[in-house]
Amino acid sequence: MIGIISVLIGILLPALTSAREQSRKTGCLANLRTLGQMMILYSEDHRGRLPNSNPRNTTGTAKVLIVLASDYVKSPGTFYCPSDADTPPTEIVTDEYEMPDSARTSYDFYSVWWLPERGPRWSRLKGGRAPLAWDLCGGAAKFQSTHVYHMQNHGGGGGNVVHADGHGEWQPASMWDNGNFPNPASEYYEQ
Repeated sequence: MIGIISVLIGILLPALTSAREQSRKTGCLANLRTLGQMMILYSEDHRGRLPNSNPRNTTGTAKVLIVLASDYVKSPGTFYCPSDADTPPTEIVTDEYEMPDSARTSYDFYSVWWLPERGPRWSRLKGGRAPLAWDLCGGAAKFQSTHVYHMQNHGGGGGNVVHADGHGEWQPASMWDNGNFPNPASEYYEQ
């Protein structure tokens, strides 16, 4: 009898683990879609510009993600992928990678990678496939970078992406343009 129970547990456990991860991926995608929608609302209040407050002629961190969190998203949990091993943020107080309570705990954002004087404007992307936000380092397995890989939310298999046209999708690591740039980033980003 114990042998039969052990066999049944051995059969069911992988299926339960897989179902649990699929549920977390779905929650993650819902968070990303919310972030994408809030970025669009932000642009409507800021003359069509997506969130970006980089100093002129520079790229890098953008404190505007803190404003996005406080004025639009309201829930710090939206910035957290359920599969992420990091501690969930209780409030968004920074936009730095690998810091507690960061807007970039689990995700990265299209608009903060641009020089502010060059865009990005929502009107240029509307209806387009430009990625707005995505799982950090979804393509990390493709590039075998230990530093990048430990930030990956879903074990190196890929990541979720929300696009400017509003659709979200899972992209396997092999599709990503770079360790942290989902496809078709190369069509939209100055790399």
